[in-house]
Amino acid sequence: MDEKQLKRAMELISVAGTAKSMCINAMNQAEKGEIETARTTLKDAKKTLHEAHNIQTKWMTDEMNGEKVEKSIMLIHSQDHFISADIMMTVAEKVINLHDEIAQLKAKEQVNG
Repeated sequence: MDEKQLKRAMELISVAGTAKSMCINAMNQAEKGEIETARTTLKDAKKTLHEAHNIQTKWMTDEMNGEKVEKSIMLIHSQDHFISADIMMTVAEKVINLHDEIAQLKAKEQVNG
């Protein structure tokens, strides 16, 4: 893998890893009842994941335009990080929504109970 490809792979790993960590933070915030903070963190994570998507898209576009992309473990590893961050985004959104619903049900129960 040439230096340019290695740099892209490392950048994708870094940015996707940051997005994934932000998703985990958002779920932890929701678990503590900090729903709005969690939603804000998730929104920021989506922006970060979009940066990772831009790296991936540029990489694919360059390959379609004739740039040679060596298929290596590092390339595969960077794609794994990207897709795991994308999956984590979906999971985090569902977890935050569930914590929000639980909080609302508890609040309603306290009013009615």
